[in-house]
Amino acid sequence: MSPDLAQVVARICARVAPDALAPVQVLSGYARVGLATSSDRRQRWVTGYRVQRELMLVGWRVRARPDHLLVGRWCSVNLAHRVQTLTAAVQAMQEVTFTVEAVLAALARHHSAHRDATTTEAITAAGAEVAAWYQRWPTRLTELEGLDREVNKPLTQQLLTRSQELERQILPLCTLHSRVVTHTTAALGDLLPRSGRSSETRTHLLQTIGEHFAGSLPIPSNPAALGDG
Repeated sequence: MSPDLAQVVARICARVAPDALAPVQVLSGYARVGLATSSDRRQRWVTGYRVQRELMLVGWRVRARPDHLLVGRWCSVNLAHRVQTLTAAVQAMQEVTFTVEAVLAALARHHSAHRDATTTEAITAAGAEVAAWYQRWPTRLTELEGLDREVNKPLTQQLLTRSQELERQILPLCTLHSRVVTHTTAALGDLLPRSGRSSETRTHLLQTIGEHFAGSLPIPSNPAALGDG
């Protein structure tokens, strides 16, 4: 395993569990991610699982041990899962109303959980929750910068290539939907004080945001393949 790959593993670990992991060590063919010693075995297991899941999403083979993780070569099964995950995300973002509905759902949750919060506070919290979704993939892809994703196994390379095609599609979609969140929360700030959380408000919001962003969706580079994976 090259030092460059170990650096990528370290970037991911620093994001997922910055205070719970030991430095990444380079071994023969693997990177070793040590789980910081903790008296709370359950918390250590939860941390290890979260990190393992994120590393597997890259497409690597990850072996879990009680006090560390071993990150190895590309795994076709994990790469196929990455392709499926990216495909589902790209498909979901083909409609701006997906994000409008997500903000409305988050708003309802915040109202229910924090009944003493003002409308403005609830809208702000809902917007921040949904906006965070659209930072996940850009952050993940930034962490992979410089990583060599060329191999001499045809099936594995096909999956790596398809993954990178979908990554190029998802970045502009995340940017667009971040703008949709901003416009949705602004519209809610204007609508709710006048009409409340009624079905008419929802209908008007969906129509307004839909019209504003009509024609804004980027055209996928390979539309026919969106359902593959």
